[in-house]
Amino acid sequence: MNMAMGFGRRHPRSAILIRVLVTVWLFALTGILLAYGYWGWALLTLAGAVANIVLAYRIFRATMR
Repeated sequence: MNMAMGFGRRHPRSAILIRVLVTVWLFALTGILLAYGYWGWALLTLAGAVANIVLAYRIFRATMR
């Protein structure tokens, strides 16, 4: 399955940058949630961060060959 569709196919560097920035924000939010003891929400945001970095990597692999 090709994950580099839509915006990611036309502008792969921008799509990768946006996904990386969102990942950084989600990691920061995860840390804040863990500090306040919201473990469930922290795990949810951590899963979102991992999904974003995986999708950024797949866009990179699909378009930067």
